[in-house]
This record gives sequence, structure tokens and C-alpha cells, in this order.
Amino acid sequence: MKYSYIIFFCIIYTCLSYSIKDKFCGDDNCYQLLFLKKGAQQSEIRKQFRELSRTFHPDKNEGNQSQYVKIVQAYEVLSNEETKTAYDEYLENPNRSEFYHHYRYYQQVYHPQTNPYIVVSVSTLLLSIIQYVARIGMYKNAIGRVMETTHFKKVVNERQKESNMSKEEVIQETLKEVKITGAWSYPKFEEIWVIAILHFIYSIFYRLYFTLKWKYYYKDGKAQREISEKDQEYKTQILLGISKSRWESVDKESLVSRQLWIPENMSEFNEEQRLKQEEYIQQHSNKYKQYKRFQKKMQ
Repeated sequence: MKYSYIIFFCIIYTCLSYSIKDKFCGDDNCYQLLFLKKGAQQSEIRKQFRELSRTFHPDKNEGNQSQYVKIVQAYEVLSNEETKTAYDEYLENPNRSEFYHHYRYYQQVYHPQTNPYIVVSVSTLLLSIIQYVARIGMYKNAIGRVMETTHFKKVVNERQKESNMSKEEVIQETLKEVKITGAWSYPKFEEIWVIAILHFIYSIFYRLYFTLKWKYYYKDGKAQREISEKDQEYKTQILLGISKSRWESVDKESLVSRQLWIPENMSEFNEEQRLKQEEYIQQHSNKYKQYKRFQKKMQ
């Protein structure tokens, strides 16, 4: 870890060891080298560079190599919009620190050419497609393993004897009864990353909206107005900390009917759950003791 800091500081030192002037035209003014006014357009810069190149190019009879090198350097700075912007800012703020000008230079020159939001969106979409295709592949692999089991083959053979369908038709009908859960299950639409991300963002805003609605519209459940069934379910789900997928598998009606948003009802419910847990632990501890006694007898 310490070496990473050393490398980082070496990079920073290397970047700042050169004067910001060296990034441009040294002590000369890039615009003056090309006989231009500050803020000149690209068409003017190109035109002036071509004319000066004819005059100062070393291959010409009256050429001047040192001056030509400066002209080329000035053209390289001003012909690129990023470096030109950084240079204009340097001219406008000559008294700012070297660190500031280095920062602005690298920010202008090496900033992302593509909108980062587009990059993130496209990347997420591509990863979602890859995830979806991979999940389908895993599901097909799981189906293939099921079809190779002895039990599945036995069921197919028995059903084929009892029906007039072909073996392939029997296999397809039998596969409809196969339920594969977990990571190997067929991917659901809401499990795709891009949809899951959008749903997560939506759930945050909906949770905020519901919190305000519950507090100011329902007055924390104390208002005289009737609470809608949807809001009752959502509030109960929040109070119990149950995920949406698990909520679909519990007895929602009995839980909602308890009106757990009322503090007294919630306290009563928590007490019931505590007693059930204690009873469960006690029952299992007794079974464990019985099992240990049985083991001793068998020894």
C-alpha cells in the first residue's frame, strides 16, 4: 500500500516539475508567434500557419528553423480546441498557481470525449444483455441435467407408454412440471440489471413519497380518512422489513388485518413473535437433549 502512495506522488511531482509554459509556447505568446489576436478562429489559425510556413520553412531559401519550430508549436497549441481553451485561461489568469494551471490543462486536454452518462447507460445495457443471455444458458444447462437424471427418464418412459404421444412431446410436457429455482431459474424481467437499477431508483422515490403521504395525509395512521388497501400492505411490509419477493409468499391478509401501524398492535405482535421464538428454541433444545441421551444409550 505504501508503494502506491510513493508512485502517486512521483507522478504528481513529474507532472508539476515542468512549468505550465512548457505545455504551450514557453516565454513566447502563441498568438503573437502566428501574428494573430487572442480568440482567433480556427480558419484564421490555419490560414496564418500556412502563410508563415511558406516563409520560415527550413527548406526555403530564407527559411528560419528555430522560428519555424516555434510557429509549429504555437499552431499545435492553438489548432486544438482543448489546448487553446487551456491556453486562453492561462493568459487570462497569469498570476494563478502552477498547480491550478496544470489542473486546468489536464482537465481540458484529457477530459472524456463521450458523455459519461451515455457510457454508463450503454455499459449497463450491455451487461444486462450479457447477464440475461448467461442466465438463459444456466437455465438450459439445468434443464439438461434434469433430463439426464434416472427419475426423469423413468417418468418419461411411463408416460409414453400410457399415452399416444411421441417421446419428444412427452419430454416437453414433463418439463413443464419441472420447477427450477434460485440462480439456475429462468431469468425474470425484473431481475435484469438495468430494470433492477431503475426499480431501485423508483423504490427510493416512492418510499420518500409514501413517507410524506403517511405523515401528512394519513397523520401517521391517526387520520379519520380510510387507508387504501395498497397503502396498508406497503406500510405493513415496511414495518416488518419484508422484501417484495418474500412479501408475495406470506399471509398478507392476516398481517394487514393486524393494523401494525398502530403502536399497541405492533407491540403485541412483537411480543407474540418473541414468545414463538422462545417456544421454538425450547422445543428444539429438548429434542437436542433427547438426541444426546439417545446417543449415550447407544454407546
